[in-house]
Amino acid sequence: MRRIPFFAACLFSALIVAENVPHAFHRLFVIFSSPAPDAPFVVAGFVLVPLALLWVSWALLRKSAHAAVSFCAAASVIFLTMDYFLPYPGPIEKTFFMIDEGRKIYGAGLDSFSDEPLLSKRGDPIGIVLSYTVSLPAAGKYLVGTRLAPASVSLPPEDAGIDPSGSALQVLWEPGSMGPEEWLTVASRTNVQRTRRVVPRFIAYSPASRELCLFSLAGDLLKDNPGPARYRVELMVSGEHTLMDQAAILHFETRNSYDVRQFYRNAIEEPMPVCPAPGIR
Repeated sequence: MRRIPFFAACLFSALIVAENVPHAFHRLFVIFSSPAPDAPFVVAGFVLVPLALLWVSWALLRKSAHAAVSFCAAASVIFLTMDYFLPYPGPIEKTFFMIDEGRKIYGAGLDSFSDEPLLSKRGDPIGIVLSYTVSLPAAGKYLVGTRLAPASVSLPPEDAGIDPSGSALQVLWEPGSMGPEEWLTVASRTNVQRTRRVVPRFIAYSPASRELCLFSLAGDLLKDNPGPARYRVELMVSGEHTLMDQAAILHFETRNSYDVRQFYRNAIEEPMPVCPAPGIR
């Protein structure tokens, strides 16, 4: 029992040093600029002062009647006080922050959704227009990713949108759109309405001509296409400080069926211009 305070002092000493590592790097190793003149003293203060208080407490309490309990309580107060006043969040604060962020993310919900054909200049279907409303539970920055695959194809969320039959669709990259993934910043709990234009992988937006274009090998992607299908839409909501597996998965199925082969025929009959080869303007 007498050795418990000593081992506890060593453990808390290691925690104090580890907790200050991110703070030290942030203060002393500033990229493209010199650290502030007082940076070494600030970093040393956050390391040396808690360590000094810790070992002084050990020296005073190690021979007391309840040394283990008394010292562990004192060490916890010293460590938590240092952690609270750190100007740069350490690993423990970040851990609790990520847990809180994860709880916030899991509060996201899907309030409404709809789908309709995306029409070409001639008025023929060449894709899908998705409209949905996502409820975000609190202020913050959210990353919303949109993936699609035929409802008949069973795919895990991380693989949604990857389909060898050529029937997969993707959010169209175009001016004003961030493609499949989009950052949303909200000031408080709110509902966000989004409209996404979705096209087959053989249709793209050409910045040069500022219109949709068709890849020349589009026909090869359709040889195993299943025909008309309803689509399962996966919305993956994560945060700026969440871990990779901290994401809310929202999903819905289109009310209408869509035929990618018909999208291709309509693009050919438009006729939709062929996308330029890479490097050609």
